[in-house]
Amino acid sequence: MTSLEEGGRTCARTGVRLVPASGGHAFRVAKDRGRPALEGYPNSDVGPLPTGVPDRRGRWDTVGSTVYFADTPQTAFAEVLAPMRVDRLRLAVAAGRAGYSVEEYVEAVLGQSAENDVDRPWSVSCRWQYARSIYQVWMPTSGWWVQIDHADTLMAIQAAQPSIPGLPDDLWSGALESADRGVTTLVAEWIRGLELDDGTRPLGIWFQSRTLMGRCWAWWDRRGDDGLSPGENDPRLLGSTNVDTPALREVAAVFDLPVLDGKPF
Repeated sequence: MTSLEEGGRTCARTGVRLVPASGGHAFRVAKDRGRPALEGYPNSDVGPLPTGVPDRRGRWDTVGSTVYFADTPQTAFAEVLAPMRVDRLRLAVAAGRAGYSVEEYVEAVLGQSAENDVDRPWSVSCRWQYARSIYQVWMPTSGWWVQIDHADTLMAIQAAQPSIPGLPDDLWSGALESADRGVTTLVAEWIRGLELDDGTRPLGIWFQSRTLMGRCWAWWDRRGDDGLSPGENDPRLLGSTNVDTPALREVAAVFDLPVLDGKPF
């Protein structure tokens, strides 16, 4: 997909902006053990969670399984390394509390890590690398993705607000790009339930990465949720490789995160 508008159209029934599925390669970083690479974690809750309950949902999770893919390896790595980048950005606060400059604080912490023979903080550790692979996937070739960052989609969501309890009255694009899963999961659940003007249901949501490094897809595994085996139009695994690739190191350098070499243990 080379353009945000290429082949796109506005659904006559729902008002959301649609982008046609056209196959092509996508990428996903996932752990090697546990759930299969193309299987999402089932979710049972949308909207705000009770106070004190940690929110580990993805931005566009619905009731059921959602799997996230990226348009390039760099985008996939940027998505999963983002939390490490946040930890790195907290350095200034931690250094100030400890009475150090950022440079002095980094030097002191790294020195302690070396003395104790543990992985340096704010790094892509060996353990992290050895536990994961980057998977290459062939995407669906028919159907429609909803482009969330389009004015038509935003207007359609606003028009539907009375039927989506829990959405803020002043919902604009910032809410859809935020970390507030209480809002974004409600929107995703509403979109998932739409019937489009051609009688089909959306494949999922097409959205800009929070890192601004590319675009991603949130795919809803409807067949898996119904206990069925994958269909011909479902994402198909093409291959995988260990995460220590030029793309990983490129993104880590942008995020100022060292990539550690050596044995995982």
